[in-house]
Order: sequence, then C-alpha cells, then structure tokens
Amino acid sequence: GTSHLYRLVLKPDNTVRVDIDEENVYEGSIKEDWEVLKPKEIADPDDKKPDDWVDDSMMDDPEDKKPADWVDEDQKRIVDESAKKPDDWDDEEDGEWEAPMID
Repeated sequence: GTSHLYRLVLKPDNTVRVDIDEENVYEGSIKEDWEVLKPKEIADPDDKKPDDWVDDSMMDDPEDKKPADWVDEDQKRIVDESAKKPDDWDDEEDGEWEAPMID
C-alpha cells in the first residue's frame, strides 16, 4: 500500500487548512464550517428574567433574622460596675475617667 501525509493547520483566527500529500483540499473557518466549537448551552429566545429580579450581587433577605442567642459585638463587653476611679486620677490631666469594660 501507499502511505499518505495528512496535515491540518489551525491558525489563531480559527481558520483551518487541510492538506493531503501537500495538496490543499480544504480551507475555511473552523467556527462556521465545522461542528467543533458548538455552544455549551442553546440560547432560549423565550427566556427572560422575572419581573422581581434583582441584579445586585448581594441582597437582603426580608425573612432573615438573628438567632435567639445572638450577641452583638457592642453588647459583648459591658462596663465593670465594681471598678472605682483611682485616687490619683486628675480629670484635667488624664481626661474624664471611664470604667473599664469586661467581657
């Protein structure tokens, strides 16, 4: 038998050339002429967004609520009621005294 040389040249612009024994037998577009780059999903012409569709990437859930045992950061720490202002505290020099916070 006789052997043949087959060559397929794919160019960056998605055009293709096919040679058999160094003779051009086909030249064209791989996108339009071949079924190589079929879309992964067929577009539905009747498909549309619902009327209440929100395009924001994040949106609030109107039914969302915190668990009963939820503690906010500002409620985590409370003023230490047993703390006393130091005897050597000077309001003019040190500012108004505030009791320390506890967890």
